[in-house]
Amino acid sequence: MEALAAVSLAGNVLQFAHTTRKLIGNSRDLARSGANEEHVELTAIVTQLQGLVARIVTPNAQRNMSKEERSLRDLCSQCHNVADTLLSILRALAAKGHQKPFGSVYQALLTEWKTPEIEELWKRLDRIIAAIKWHLDLHQGPVMRRLQELEREGDRLGANRDAEFKTLMKRVFDYSKNKQAELLVAAAAEGSHFAVEQLILEHLRFPSINHRHDTIAQAHAESFSWLYGTGGQESPSTFSDWLNPGDGSDLYWISGKPGSGKSTLMKFLSTNTVTTRKLNEWALSRQPGVKTCLVRAEFFFWVAGGDKMQKSHEGLLRSLLYQILRQCPDMISEVYSTAWRAFFPLEADAKMSAADIETTLSARTSTTVPELLDAVRRVGVAAARTGMNFCFFIDGLDEFEGHPREMIQLIRELRKLPNLKLCVSSREWNEFEDEFGREKTHKLYMQDYNSTDIRSYVYSTLIQDRHFQELEDKSMGEDLAREIVKCANGVFLWVFLVVRSFQEGLSNGDSIDDLRRRLRELPTDLNQYFERIVLSDVSEFYRGFSAEMFSIALTSPEPLPLMTYWFMAEGRDDPQHAIKMQINPLSMPQINKRLEDAKRRLKACCKGLLEPQLLQANQYGLLPSSAFFLWRVSFLHRTVKDFFRLDHINELLRHAVRPAGIRIPPSAGHYSPR
Repeated sequence: MEALAAVSLAGNVLQFAHTTRKLIGNSRDLARSGANEEHVELTAIVTQLQGLVARIVTPNAQRNMSKEERSLRDLCSQCHNVADTLLSILRALAAKGHQKPFGSVYQALLTEWKTPEIEELWKRLDRIIAAIKWHLDLHQGPVMRRLQELEREGDRLGANRDAEFKTLMKRVFDYSKNKQAELLVAAAAEGSHFAVEQLILEHLRFPSINHRHDTIAQAHAESFSWLYGTGGQESPSTFSDWLNPGDGSDLYWISGKPGSGKSTLMKFLSTNTVTTRKLNEWALSRQPGVKTCLVRAEFFFWVAGGDKMQKSHEGLLRSLLYQILRQCPDMISEVYSTAWRAFFPLEADAKMSAADIETTLSARTSTTVPELLDAVRRVGVAAARTGMNFCFFIDGLDEFEGHPREMIQLIRELRKLPNLKLCVSSREWNEFEDEFGREKTHKLYMQDYNSTDIRSYVYSTLIQDRHFQELEDKSMGEDLAREIVKCANGVFLWVFLVVRSFQEGLSNGDSIDDLRRRLRELPTDLNQYFERIVLSDVSEFYRGFSAEMFSIALTSPEPLPLMTYWFMAEGRDDPQHAIKMQINPLSMPQINKRLEDAKRRLKACCKGLLEPQLLQANQYGLLPSSAFFLWRVSFLHRTVKDFFRLDHINELLRHAVRPAGIRIPPSAGHYSPR
């Protein structure tokens, strides 16, 4: 039996034995001394004993039970036997309705038993108490280790319980010094609560919950300074005003062209210290003089990621609930009260097997969208009572897998939460414009504000490049930067690709005139630029292999391990190559060499439109040594995947793939992004 459950159960046995012994023993001593006794109400005694014994759930007999587990099970059975005996007598006496009330339980028992029988019962309870104390001593070490495990698991989940775990472990330490059983029992009971909190959080969490956030590039050092104003100048946007306590609107919409940097801005906002300060000021203004709680959560839709959770209502709601409840774990028992009562029917300890736990979680913490919405509503009820404040950042509404109207309806549901600030982003689709764009002071379009950021990026990345600084005509850099900003039309992704291309040109000895000529030849439309990369920049020798790489990335339901592309290269001329290879363990140097080869081949064949990304091992349940799986290959941007799903581009891929190469299913095409 799990240590916390065993100690909690032992604590229930101890409480029953102590209470029953006290009821009999104290009244016996009073009877012997001849002192006056208060009359007892037998019905109340019966109710008290029933409540105590109900907490003692005898574990089922198992073949592999240890000696200690069998002993504890036997003690539970003994308590039930004692309770059955006492309750049968007391119920019978209560039913007879004696004219003269009994002075004590002891006096009542004397009507049915002789004194030696009562004495034996009293001694039996003493033996149970002594045995239980032995069990508690035995479990002190396992309880401490289990609490330490839960503390580590809580840290992994981000559950806000650090102070509580320190208190619990201090109780266990204090028990080792003074042997006060209630210290260990209380620590085990509360630890069981925290264990169930973690189970519910883990049930809401999913492996890719942070993947999109982690893969979005950090904002450039000087980006978004316009958002809050600089050098005493007011911000040209209205976002800062929306955060002010005096603004009564709950929603702000960030929109813009594909590739204009919406996701980068949303990531910046969700972690920025100025945003945090302004949100705290807003939360404090809601209830002046009252300590308030601000709960922040974010979700980044990602249609190119492949995982259903990254582009569905279920993924959004599970992520929001997970983030809310890990910051406010005291709410878990209220939000998931049905599951909580299943674990703690009498607010006692968890008494379920591992299989029972999984069944209960699946049945009582459903992850269907209607059930998740109900849980969000229960969060709202708790928040209204406690004065809790929320701020959500939800990026990429246009990347939701369903119709925009469904996404809008869900946003309307979220807006029903009390004390809410909700910042959302999407492309400039008509449905979102109609729903969110009517308030001119509560929206911004990225391309209207990011020219300064683009100029700063060009200067720090291209103009400050070592090769550029070595040019004799570098004084023309200012004009080149202005031309790039003008051609970009607010599309940051286009600038990123152009600057990267120019850096390659500089390393090949290009002059300023060469760069300006290349700039004039480059298409400013993203799709046309992608087409140029695929048809012109990729060497003709690699185009067949390039088509295969893009095709397999396009048709895969999720980003594939980088090692997949190494096997593709090795088996190009022999489809059976991977099957014929000898099965031998690989050393880390071998693995790293293969990964490096795959990266270089990917760069040569895909020119950065597919890029390897390193996952965080601890977030995905992988070992740090799992290099085969930690590196995944994704499209550079959602617009790149949209481009390859265009019918005419899909057809180009089909023709470019070698006859012996992979087959592209027809479902990969016939798609036109909005």
